[in-house]
Amino acid sequence: MKLTSPIAVAALVLATLGATGQRYANEFVFDDVHVIEDGSVIHDPDNLFAIWTRHTMFAAASDPGAQPIDTYRPVPITLFVIDAQISGRAPWAYHTTNLLLHLACVLGVFFLALRWLEDRWAALYGALVFALHPWAVEAHVWINGRSDPACLALGLGAMLALLSAERGRRPWAWRGFATALLGLGLLSKETLLLVFPAILLMPAAPGTTRSWRGRLVPLAISAVGYLGARVAVLDGMRTHRDGAMLGDAARNLPWLLADALRETVAPSRPYLRSLRDEYAQVATWQIGLAALAVGLVVVIAWRARDKAPVAAWSALWFFAPLLPIAVISTVLWPGFGRYLYVPLAGFAWALAALVPHVRERVPRRAIRMGLAGLHVAGLAALAGLYTTDFASSERLYAEAIRARPDIAMGHGWLGMARLHDHDARHAVGPLLRAAELDPETHRYLAAAGRALVEVGDREGVERVARRGIERFHDRPEEAAYQLLALNAMTARDPAVAVGHLVRCLEVWPGRPDCAEALASMLRDAPDRAANRAALDAILRQRPELAPLVHSARSRT
Repeated sequence: MKLTSPIAVAALVLATLGATGQRYANEFVFDDVHVIEDGSVIHDPDNLFAIWTRHTMFAAASDPGAQPIDTYRPVPITLFVIDAQISGRAPWAYHTTNLLLHLACVLGVFFLALRWLEDRWAALYGALVFALHPWAVEAHVWINGRSDPACLALGLGAMLALLSAERGRRPWAWRGFATALLGLGLLSKETLLLVFPAILLMPAAPGTTRSWRGRLVPLAISAVGYLGARVAVLDGMRTHRDGAMLGDAARNLPWLLADALRETVAPSRPYLRSLRDEYAQVATWQIGLAALAVGLVVVIAWRARDKAPVAAWSALWFFAPLLPIAVISTVLWPGFGRYLYVPLAGFAWALAALVPHVRERVPRRAIRMGLAGLHVAGLAALAGLYTTDFASSERLYAEAIRARPDIAMGHGWLGMARLHDHDARHAVGPLLRAAELDPETHRYLAAAGRALVEVGDREGVERVARRGIERFHDRPEEAAYQLLALNAMTARDPAVAVGHLVRCLEVWPGRPDCAEALASMLRDAPDRAANRAALDAILRQRPELAPLVHSARSRT
């Protein structure tokens, strides 16, 4: 059968739909809940200006304020606004947009491979691997993962435009188009900036010559424009708030690169991973071994640059966008596959470029096609399984627990999802288990305390409050446990109750719930006179706290 481009495109679309089409049965999960289901920002088109002038977390139902990493990604949030006008808080429009973005990436991978290799079968195989890779599911089936497909789709479009410019027809029009696409890609996710060197060095199409200036100018203009916008919106170039993260990130980097390479080449059954928790268990000798493995791959790619230039160049594309993910691996943000999405395009091109070499060594077409078919079918089966994991929060986190019962993240997020769904009774167990596995993470223990408050277990609340006050002493997190200690009181002693709230304001000045609770005790409570006397007694002993208390009371 002669493989034409329309047939190849139809095969890619049908294969993607067949493996991941069940996404339409999926609910909102993970951050989707905060941005779409509980959030209000994206449901009001009047917020479009604010979306382009605020950090990304502005779109969530609650803006935590101090984030360990600042992000500026207005394009995906703008797409959410469009989806919200179509289907409101029903997920089908959001799923459709994600599917279209992924298909755009799949076709971009295919047509770029075709430009470089002029071999439709090789390009189709590479694009199928990208389309059906199970770890990519996290980026395009999970609705809020769309920033990766958005940035990659725009980046691939820019690369095709730059190659078209090098053909000689209206080159500056194509380069202007590429500049616009690159700028929008960066405004989708900053990861695209990490592959700019790869775009500069990408192979030219056969019969054309690489134009260094023609590539460098669009890359430079879009990068300067994006960085200027980021500085203006985020009030600086800060990418992290905790300097200690960089040391941990440097330690994690070799293992992250080797982990990404292993799961790309031979993927296991995917699940929602917590890299911070998993990498903390990796020994130093394992990191050294991983560094050697990655170094070996780089050496092989360098030595193959003349015989297989596209495959060799793909190593740069694969590894470069993973470098900043080492910082993410120090933060309690679940995810792994979404960070592999952009690198997977490089892997797909490398496979496509190696097809002609396989033909030389395996002359029988039936064997080649059979092996390729088994590979693609295996990837599709795993992709279908991971797609169904995103059917609900309950299933997503339960699968994470099944895969790694020794990791706190699955237990904790399962408990928090149940607490969000007003099932406090079944949330307590997973939350306490998460707090046991990861005693240094505040959110699990605090959520367990809230769940115990809802079920009316005062003794349990008191135990959690004592544990939290001791564990997080003199840190802002202690404030939550002072509130829990107040909730655990059966017979309220004014001196003790007011003391909890004053201490709450001491460790977290101006915390709204502490300030409101104190104002209510002084203004509305039946024993308000006793509460005022208790507060006066505390301030006489510690007059330095008076400004904090007065400031909190004035805000309420």
